[in-house]
Amino acid sequence: MIRFSPPGLKKVIQSLPGTIEASYGGAEANAAVQIAMLGGNVDFVSSLPLGAVADGCLNYLKGLDVNVDSVIRSELGCMGAYYLETGANQRSSVVEYHRAGSTFSTLPKKYYNWKNFLTGAEWILVSGVTPAISKVASEAVMDAIETAKQLGVKVCFDLNYRMKLWRWDPKYTPIQLASKVLSACIQKSDLVIGNEQVFSNVLGISPENGIEDLTMRSTNLAKEIIKSFPDLSYVALNMREILSATHNRFGLTFYVKEKDVSYHAPSNMTTYIPYEIDSIVDRVGAGDALAGALLYGMCNLDTFDYKQVAEFAAAAGCLSHSIIGDFNFINKKEIENLLSGSSLGGVVR
Repeated sequence: MIRFSPPGLKKVIQSLPGTIEASYGGAEANAAVQIAMLGGNVDFVSSLPLGAVADGCLNYLKGLDVNVDSVIRSELGCMGAYYLETGANQRSSVVEYHRAGSTFSTLPKKYYNWKNFLTGAEWILVSGVTPAISKVASEAVMDAIETAKQLGVKVCFDLNYRMKLWRWDPKYTPIQLASKVLSACIQKSDLVIGNEQVFSNVLGISPENGIEDLTMRSTNLAKEIIKSFPDLSYVALNMREILSATHNRFGLTFYVKEKDVSYHAPSNMTTYIPYEIDSIVDRVGAGDALAGALLYGMCNLDTFDYKQVAEFAAAAGCLSHSIIGDFNFINKKEIENLLSGSSLGGVVR
């Protein structure tokens, strides 16, 4: 979809009439770009309208080595969009969605040949934003997940909850509808990504009372999630502490059921030490960068162990906070530099 942003830290009301910046983004596309930036082989599946704007989007993704052969073009609908006002200090960032009537929200599931799309794949990543858009999009998501399970393709579900969406079934409140659909998606997944807030507020899954330590809380929560969704093999929990719009602490807990072990990143040999990000440039897409790097590691377990997967993914998410736009233009070498201790932001000559 298209992201519209006022320049710098302006609000929309300050920018229009006038100048507004446009770029491309969207959860699965963001993760696909991160995988491609790392040298991974990744296909992007979606549907876009005919016309120059969507042509530009696909050409841009192709230029970043994302395979877009599985993107369906249609005369139905338009390009989805959102407006982002970037917050600062105590003023939160604000997102306004324009997804109704988009091609992806209107194209029925029969147009997606998931068997063809998924043949030969190892993982599929689906975002929780996607089924929130419309009933039609939700049906396409479930068809993708069910086909993946039939073909033996592992499913990674990123539990993004957007309270401004989920308006497509009047029989339910948005949070009731989200809980119903997202639970069905996770039920058939192998790996789920999320955070304590969304699991608690949307799915009613929380860590036990009285646990103060963040790493112990996240490990306990991961085990509670596994109890509710026993077919899961992995749980990845984003451990973001928000001090202000421009100052966050950031890290990851990655729980592996088979080993009954949580890997906390970043850490030294014994202690979790979150990334201190005190001058955020742009945090939108950081979770998608983490998801993309996590899947890149999971597709390369011949060279990564689980602790390295967690460290690599957390570092990618951290560095994404330094990049303007949805896409994280960070490569493998830059992540490795951060992991090796180069975190002062000097000049590389």
